[in-house]
Amino acid sequence: MLSHMLLQLPAITVAGSLLCGNAPCLRRLAPFDAHGLSVLSAALFASAYWMIPRALELSLTSSLSESLKFATLFALGAALPGAIERANVIIELFFMGNFCAMTAIVGLLYQDQPRQLCNAYLPDDQSMTGSALVIAACALALRWCVQQVRAASAPAADGQALN
Repeated sequence: MLSHMLLQLPAITVAGSLLCGNAPCLRRLAPFDAHGLSVLSAALFASAYWMIPRALELSLTSSLSESLKFATLFALGAALPGAIERANVIIELFFMGNFCAMTAIVGLLYQDQPRQLCNAYLPDDQSMTGSALVIAACALALRWCVQQVRAASAPAADGQALN
């Protein structure tokens, strides 16, 4: 469960970003994705769905579900760079805050649930995955904050401060 949630799912998304993130056809999304809101909303919905234990388990037992997992996360990864580019700091903060909070809460629920939520994994995997999700959420939030501070403190090319 730990490698599925914290390695495979992010790796599929990153692969989509690296392989298709600058594809010219994705620029056609811009008019329909003002400030990146559509893609970022889809990212929250997709990540919420793939955090559900039953969805994870189904992707292990159903080839259709596995294919949909790869397709949705890869497409999301392809669309995310453009959406992030269109989003301002406030929108990024809103979506990053929601994603990190959701991830941490799911991690806490995984840790505190006395019953095994996913039959495809060992009972200890659930608790370890929960701890790792909380750590990952905190690390991601910290990384985003550090990145924003660096961007704000770096001098702009034209000598003016960044927005």
